[in-house]
Amino acid sequence: MSNDTQEIVKQKDGWNELWRRDIHPWDQAVPNPALIEVIEKKPISAQIPKSGNVLVPGCGRGVDVFYLGNEHRKAYGLDISPIAVQQCKDIRTEKGISESVAEFFVGDFFEFETPAGGFQLVYDYTFFCAIPPTLRADWGRRMAEIIPKDGILITLMFPIGNHTDGPPFAVSVDQYHSFLDANFDCLIVDDCSSFEARQGKEKIGVWRRK
Repeated sequence: MSNDTQEIVKQKDGWNELWRRDIHPWDQAVPNPALIEVIEKKPISAQIPKSGNVLVPGCGRGVDVFYLGNEHRKAYGLDISPIAVQQCKDIRTEKGISESVAEFFVGDFFEFETPAGGFQLVYDYTFFCAIPPTLRADWGRRMAEIIPKDGILITLMFPIGNHTDGPPFAVSVDQYHSFLDANFDCLIVDDCSSFEARQGKEKIGVWRRK
């Protein structure tokens, strides 16, 4: 993000203001190639739940929600921005997709009410790097709350680095281990395909709730 965009985020209702201004450089038109690989092509794909509830926190325009949801998996897109959520609902209508496949709601990741049974699959991409680093321990605890035993968390780790400004705030593999290892077994952390501008700045991780 540019410095101007980062300053807007720091304001009250900053994320929603960015959507109001149509500024969302983190949001892509298609799922990340790494997500497609881990769902469809890697040996670890066999570990990914084929049914149940799925959550994409910080869902933006819902690209990943539409990809992950199907007749067996109900995908939920959570965003703090009402404008982003409304855009998702409009796109869902345009695509003719059922609410039983893709549902969207406005909420705070740390406080929203989870559906019965929790989420068998959660996909975190540009959410972990968007929250203030002081909230990362809470992020790890919250993931353990909403994912039941044997559920899966996919973490697309971006941007790997050591810069101090943000968002997006820098991440490292060690940080994910620090906040997840108490409640999750790490199945893989691996290099991955990426969008061209993010190549070399990402790794894919898959974790199973203990």
